[in-house]
Amino acid sequence: MICMRGDFHYHVAPMEIVNRSSRMSAISAKLISTEMQIGLVPTMGVIHPGHISLIDAAREMTDLVVVSIFAHRMLFLSEQEYLQYPRDFTADVDLLSQQNVDYVFAPSEEEMYPGNHSTYIQVENFGVKLTGNLQPLLWRGLTTTIMKMIHIVRPSFLFLGLKDALQGAVLRKMIRDLSLGTEVVVAPVARHPSGLAYGTRNIFLTDAQKAAASVLYRSLKLAEEAITGGARQAGKVIQEIKKTVESEPMAEFEFAFVADPESLDPVGRIGGTVLIGVGARIGTTSLNDSLLAESPAE
Repeated sequence: MICMRGDFHYHVAPMEIVNRSSRMSAISAKLISTEMQIGLVPTMGVIHPGHISLIDAAREMTDLVVVSIFAHRMLFLSEQEYLQYPRDFTADVDLLSQQNVDYVFAPSEEEMYPGNHSTYIQVENFGVKLTGNLQPLLWRGLTTTIMKMIHIVRPSFLFLGLKDALQGAVLRKMIRDLSLGTEVVVAPVARHPSGLAYGTRNIFLTDAQKAAASVLYRSLKLAEEAITGGARQAGKVIQEIKKTVESEPMAEFEFAFVADPESLDPVGRIGGTVLIGVGARIGTTSLNDSLLAESPAE
């Protein structure tokens, strides 16, 4: 049941779990007909504090919150990672039920990608010059899955964390190009006190590796300090990020970049707001992190 008070909407019924796309579409259509705004928080399960912070942001901005739980092979870096990925739907639902979530949309792989599925969404020639950009097939999996989620749930807002700023930029580009009515909201990163960004791949790390992984954020903060202090040469900033990561024995540096946050074009000379990112392998797990930095006016 949905109650209204003034200009605000309150969903007071217990959280509902929806597995069928047709059911979720029907619910969304009915809600939109009453001019309610839906916020979608897409996840692959393993709900963590980062997801909770996005749910909080969605609750602040929208009338109704939908959290999707969907993990497909196309969303992983490797088949091994997909097979090792833990799935505890009961635990996820228990957590979400405490967060004032209205609907959990948890379709099966067959529901989203039946055996005869052959249509995909791909954002071409975008971010291709960026060191550390993800594999094209992984981007295709992301854009196709999110496009289907948008089509089914019809959210006004899609909530992502700044840690995944590359994903946010690609999805904003897709939404602009296809004239969709959804806005991407990139929220601040939720972090462990050590600085490690909460993320689903953290489950593959031991306690010692989690401590070591905090070097990613440390390298970004040092880069941010350099930029706000007047550093202009992106190449030098990248080298400092690399040097910091390599100072951690358990970390294997993979990439770093300084880029325009909208176009994802690499930046040579830093001016205005830039996106800085880093990737490293801790044990067998690849992690990434990013933040925005503002350089002072010249």
